[in-house]
Amino acid sequence: MKRTLTVLTLALGLSAAASAQAQTTVTFWTWYLSPKFDGYIKDTIAAFEKANPGIKVNWADKQDSMVQDFISSVNLGNAPDVVNLNIDETQKAAQNGFLRAASDLTSAATLKATFYPQSLTNFTSGGKVYAYPWYGWLNEGVLLYNPDLFKKAGLTRAPRTTSELIANAKAVKDKTGAYAWVPALKDPNTASFLGYFFAEGLPIYAADGKAAFNTSAHAALLQQFVDLYKGGYIPEDAVRREAFQLATELYAQNRVAMIIGGPQALTRIKDTNPGLYASTVVTSAPLGKANVQTGGSMALVVPTASKNPAAAAKLAAFFTNNANQLAFAKVVSVVPTTLGAQTSTQFKTSGTDPVAKATALVGASGRYINPGYKAPGNSDDLYKNFNDNIEAALLGKKTAQQALTDSVTYWNANMKK
Repeated sequence: MKRTLTVLTLALGLSAAASAQAQTTVTFWTWYLSPKFDGYIKDTIAAFEKANPGIKVNWADKQDSMVQDFISSVNLGNAPDVVNLNIDETQKAAQNGFLRAASDLTSAATLKATFYPQSLTNFTSGGKVYAYPWYGWLNEGVLLYNPDLFKKAGLTRAPRTTSELIANAKAVKDKTGAYAWVPALKDPNTASFLGYFFAEGLPIYAADGKAAFNTSAHAALLQQFVDLYKGGYIPEDAVRREAFQLATELYAQNRVAMIIGGPQALTRIKDTNPGLYASTVVTSAPLGKANVQTGGSMALVVPTASKNPAAAAKLAAFFTNNANQLAFAKVVSVVPTTLGAQTSTQFKTSGTDPVAKATALVGASGRYINPGYKAPGNSDDLYKNFNDNIEAALLGKKTAQQALTDSVTYWNANMKK
């Protein structure tokens, strides 16, 4: 009997040891999601671990240092298993050989059945999909406006085109003292004004792939914004701060009449100025001549250096599936990149709550998420040059035409495809 118990104990011990050895630990990095979304991330991880008892997830949220930390981890041979990157960074990482293709880890049929075609295209390089598309946003998104400022400015409806928006800028400022809106002139880490070119149907590249955003039509559009800036119709801080953050701050102070972008601005306004939140009107955003929405998306990628690619792919697919993207959209007004979101009842509302109305307008529009142009391989350097030239034009150091020509010359001498 004693020998039987000993053998049984030994067997149980060996079984436990084998189970412990069989467990896989997946390291998961997100970008700017903590602490605000700790609850959602931790709950989703717990659900994944319950469904996959052999996998343990170690989560870390990176912020300013994300890209640098990721590149360092790859070079040092200790890369995480799943990383949260945007479209530009995913493209660069794929071109540098840092990523495993998602289409090699998950069948093409499954990816196509899960995500919008354009979302997959956004993360495709060399014919392969390199990411599991996650939450997205639309740059134009929706238009939020202060009806009291509109009335004082003599406006009877929201602008529907870029031309109307520019015309409104003068009417609002001259009659109310408030700014009409805060355009994205030089947002950090992107080349915001390229989006305006795309929205107006103006090319970023020529047929041969060279930069081509210095035609007279491009310069004329930039000049309209230069004139607004010089005339005091755009906040001076628009060349130093992220436009959406600045607009949200000034709107809550009744110093900006409109916000163009995602519904997430409303959650901040609700906290800082409940009265204005309640009266805010939500409608469709004005579009340029191309009649398109531009936008961006985050994704989950699996580095080439991942030691657990199969488990990593499972985690990435779990976080980005339709149910979990819809759940995230209930926490914050993101735009899901999954096909199933298009018909979700979650984005159908007949209420008057501003957040609900804004979310309903954009939540099922993930199929429109398109950056508008493909970022070059060395986008950081090129975007900085572009933004520096845009600022030079705004500050009167260069003409609009010269600023764009100088930037195109730099791009074509230094661009890596």
